[in-house]
Amino acid sequence: MTKDEVVLAALQQALAQAWISGDRATIDRIIAPDWRSTGPDGRMTDRAGVLADVFETRRHRIHRVEIDDVTARVFGDAAVVTGRTHGVGEFEGAAYDVVIRFTDTFVRRDGRWQAVASHASLLAG
Repeated sequence: MTKDEVVLAALQQALAQAWISGDRATIDRIIAPDWRSTGPDGRMTDRAGVLADVFETRRHRIHRVEIDDVTARVFGDAAVVTGRTHGVGEFEGAAYDVVIRFTDTFVRRDGRWQAVASHASLLAG
């Protein structure tokens, strides 16, 4: 693995831990302000909406996030990271326990990697 591939894989783990612990500063550092995500249902969300759901309205409560099978491919100042996530939590009071396959696109900005796009496909749950 290259240094960048190691860093990107570590960012995925840091992000997972930040969601669980409520570490907004880490999430703000890793997820770019212009980040967009496509969920398993095809709906698009943006960073402001996701952060509001988790930190402000608490509509989304994340209890557990486990990431594995991570692969990073670097293309200059862009990278594609794929992996699998097992997530447990509640959204609008409804419990979930899901396994998804994710693809995250990162861009190197000011010398650091930031996620700019994400996509999730439901595997189980």
